[in-house]
Amino acid sequence: MFTKANIHTGNTVLYKFLLLLSFALTSFISEAQTISGIITDEQNQPIPYATIFISEVKEGTTSNVDGLFEFVLPKGNYNLTIRSMGYYQQIKTISLQTDSLYLPITLKTQSFEIKEVKVFPGKEDPAYFIMRKAMAEAPFYRKKIKHYSADLYIKSNFSFSNIPNVYKNKITMDDGKKLKDYFKENVTYVIESHNKINYDYPNNYDQQVISKKTSLVGFDEPPVMGLITTSIYEERPFQTISPLSSMALKHYNFQYEGYITVDGSDVFKIRVIPKRNSDELVDGYIYIVNKLWCVYNMDFKSSFEFFNLRVKQQFQHMGAGNWLPVTYNISGNVSMLGLRGTFYYGASVKYHSIEDNYFNDAQQERVLDSVVKAPQKVRQKSEKEVELTREVELINAKKDLSNRDIKKVSRLNRKIVKEQYQDSTIIEQGFDTYNIKDEKDSLVTNIEWDTIRLIPLTPAEIRSYEMADSIVRLETASKDDLSDEEKVIRKKANWNKFGFGVSDFCKDSLIRLGYDGLLTVENFDFNSVDGYKYKQTLRFRYTLDKNKYISATSKIGYAFNRKAIFGEINSHFNNVLGEGNRLSINAGKMSTDFKGYKNGISPLVNAVSSWFFAENYMKLYESTFLHINASQRFKKDFTILADVEYDHFYPLENNISYPLSNSKEYSPNIPKGYAADHPALLEQKSFTYQVGLNYRKRLRKPWLATSPFLFMSDFYTFNLSYKQGVSDIFNSEADFSRIDFYWRQQANLSPSAGIDWYLNAGYYFNADQLHFSQYKHLNTSEILVETKSFTNTFQLLNDYQFSTKKSYLTVGADYRTEYLLLRYFSFINKKTWSESFHFNYLTTPALENYWEAGYSLNSLFFVGNIGVFAGFKGSNFESVSVKATISVFE
Repeated sequence: MFTKANIHTGNTVLYKFLLLLSFALTSFISEAQTISGIITDEQNQPIPYATIFISEVKEGTTSNVDGLFEFVLPKGNYNLTIRSMGYYQQIKTISLQTDSLYLPITLKTQSFEIKEVKVFPGKEDPAYFIMRKAMAEAPFYRKKIKHYSADLYIKSNFSFSNIPNVYKNKITMDDGKKLKDYFKENVTYVIESHNKINYDYPNNYDQQVISKKTSLVGFDEPPVMGLITTSIYEERPFQTISPLSSMALKHYNFQYEGYITVDGSDVFKIRVIPKRNSDELVDGYIYIVNKLWCVYNMDFKSSFEFFNLRVKQQFQHMGAGNWLPVTYNISGNVSMLGLRGTFYYGASVKYHSIEDNYFNDAQQERVLDSVVKAPQKVRQKSEKEVELTREVELINAKKDLSNRDIKKVSRLNRKIVKEQYQDSTIIEQGFDTYNIKDEKDSLVTNIEWDTIRLIPLTPAEIRSYEMADSIVRLETASKDDLSDEEKVIRKKANWNKFGFGVSDFCKDSLIRLGYDGLLTVENFDFNSVDGYKYKQTLRFRYTLDKNKYISATSKIGYAFNRKAIFGEINSHFNNVLGEGNRLSINAGKMSTDFKGYKNGISPLVNAVSSWFFAENYMKLYESTFLHINASQRFKKDFTILADVEYDHFYPLENNISYPLSNSKEYSPNIPKGYAADHPALLEQKSFTYQVGLNYRKRLRKPWLATSPFLFMSDFYTFNLSYKQGVSDIFNSEADFSRIDFYWRQQANLSPSAGIDWYLNAGYYFNADQLHFSQYKHLNTSEILVETKSFTNTFQLLNDYQFSTKKSYLTVGADYRTEYLLLRYFSFINKKTWSESFHFNYLTTPALENYWEAGYSLNSLFFVGNIGVFAGFKGSNFESVSVKATISVFE
């Protein structure tokens, strides 16, 4: 199982001069004895990340970076298998009768036999014969395990040597806290967890967090489990093309470097060499077991955008032909636009029960540890599945396989899985295939952790826990209990909270009170209407239950050049009034883009454009408002929506001249194509209501390997709404009615291609009086550099000119793939970019049969996209432009 996920949890400093850790903190319990030791080579140098497998308990563990290992076992006799590639495997039989046993182990260097002892057909490098066999068997091993249960210990650590201030204040974690709230430079952070894992074919994982420990104060989540839930037997394990993929021969060269014999089986060493320098390819070694054609070990180096990493994984035979991973190790570094750090991720697995999808009477080992399973009904294969399976077996039975055979086997296996998923007994219901049960009281004491930790702590990790204890003391101790130095540190920390914000002032886990700070970048804004702006934000959240909460965000600020106070309070009641119910109440007085938040212009981009280039793209109005929005989900995929809104609209004008030059002026704060006295722009009051129905369905295609370059999920959704402006209620002047229908679908068409298309149509039955903000505004992006995606967006139209209060129809599609045009050239395809073709069509009474076509390169260094777009009216060419989006600010 191989992944590039979880690269945020990693290693810090490698102390190779240290040969032995002190285990003074180790505690002994009555029925458990500790085995500890160090694994070294013949020169007495530590061997990091060696695997120790205890056959009697089906448990694997790994040495740490200093070659140290430790585990706890009951009294008894055990057989230990110690292995690390490049060294002879060693089996030690031990009798554990005392409280502790120190076990130093020396591994001897082993050379792989290169001489032609093995006979392979043909004159090509024997690696290709071996790899074709392994590729043909990959689907078999991908589907082989029906169920397993296991204990899983995970340890990760990471440190940052440099964190730019923009990251500290800008990056927000999942819980709403800023990066600066958690991480400091040159400090090692450790996260450990002890888990129980249950897997059921095809992709169901249940993780129960038994215990956890971390030096991240205020953060006690276990490391993410993506490492366990993907496999090198998959076509694309996360962001890479697997060397066992059906397309691997197109992307890799293979080199046979000999074999060793382990437990009576020959293990071939294959060098995996990427044909080009690309983030989607790995470089290193894979070890294949002869005749079984399964993975014995893998050791790969890879780069992914800003990450360099090394992945090592050891497999062990568990009986009945089941080879499963017992240890994982990922280490590496990150260097991203000034952010630099290192990381490490290690895991050890102890299997309790294993069930085989291909079990038959000739196989004796079905479960381990005498776990008895209830008899299960055998699924009957369809005639088509039987026929496809027979065809695969005939191809795999060939003495030698061609590249064409491998492609055909892959295609047939995809059809088999598609046929299987028509059977409701194996299809996974619902969206989530990975469930985590995290007991809130599972953070156990240090003494208990010393008895369950399977990978010993390094000196940096020990210091990390000591630092965390000091921070906890600083935050919880009374002022009188602190030293003078600690009082100064606490005072400085409190000033930082007020200056740069804090995500949570409260110590109660059910209540969160956050403050954005006095000096954070988000507090400041600039536009030609308000001029310089400053605001303060306070956030509150009260959790009643897991999915039931009340939240409120209040903002208050001042527009200095307009000399106006503005503010709003936005509250949400999620599942409080009933399951699947959401109620939002929003009230205040704000200056707002006519296009609203969804299709509007980015305030940040507009501020930069207005300040530096005198281009004030955003046009604003002011409203005093009260909006009440309610939704109720039912039948899982349907949601009923209802809105009631009252607004008092005011026109606004520019209140500042261009500050950098007297020769440039801002354009008037009037949408293009409209006069200042247009009825839609004047002061007016408006009362409206809206009702709607939304349906969203996520589709699962397990027979189709989703490409990570597409960042797409398969779903379709539609929204039908009716909006009515009502006059004479609260002096409302609104008098209009509109129906709107919206459809969108994302779909992966193949493992390397997907489409995102939409249709939006609507009609105003009457439009006697409505504010310009209530027009139908198109999804446009006139600015050359924006923060919104190219997807389903008109790139060459003015942002306001073609907004309409009549009928409208827009249709758009984006076809995105890894290889479309430029990525076929080697100088382009070194990074994990994708390519897209864009098409958008619009027709309204004012602009008939307008369409745009474009091409873009996406996810450039994770920062943004660049594209070229051309516009046409009917068959007549209108305009062309090169555009860019910056996603880092989204």
